[in-house]
Amino acid sequence: MGRKIFSILLLLTGIVVGLGSLGHGMAAAQVHAAIDGFAVDPGLREMIYVVWYMLSGCMLLFGIAVVWAWASARRGDTKPLFIAKLIGVLYFVAGVAGLIYRHGHPFMWLFVVLGALLLICAAVLSRPVTA
Repeated sequence: MGRKIFSILLLLTGIVVGLGSLGHGMAAAQVHAAIDGFAVDPGLREMIYVVWYMLSGCMLLFGIAVVWAWASARRGDTKPLFIAKLIGVLYFVAGVAGLIYRHGHPFMWLFVVLGALLLICAAVLSRPVTA
C-alpha cells in the first residue's frame, strides 16, 4: 500500500510540474507590465521573453518526463526514475536558492516541496519490491 501512495504522489507531482508551465507562461503578461515601460535595451528585453517562454517549455517537458518515468516504473522499469530524481534536485535546489535570494518569499516553497516529493517518491519507487 505504501508504494501505491508514493506512486500516486509521483504522478500528481509530475502533473503539477507540467501544469506549472501554463501558469508560468501566463505570468509573462506581468513581466511585460513590469519592464516594457522602462528604457531597457530591446535586445535584453526580447531575450528575457525568449528565456521566459523557454523555461515554460522546460517545465512542460519536465512534467512529461516525470509522468513517463512513473509509467515506466509501473511497468517494472525503474531506471527512468533517475530523471525524476534529477528534476527533483533541480527544483529543490532552485527552491532553496530562491528562498535565500528572495528573503523567504513563500512562493519559493512550492519548488522545495515539489523537488522533495520527486526525490522521495522516486527513491521509494526505485527500491526493489520485497514480498
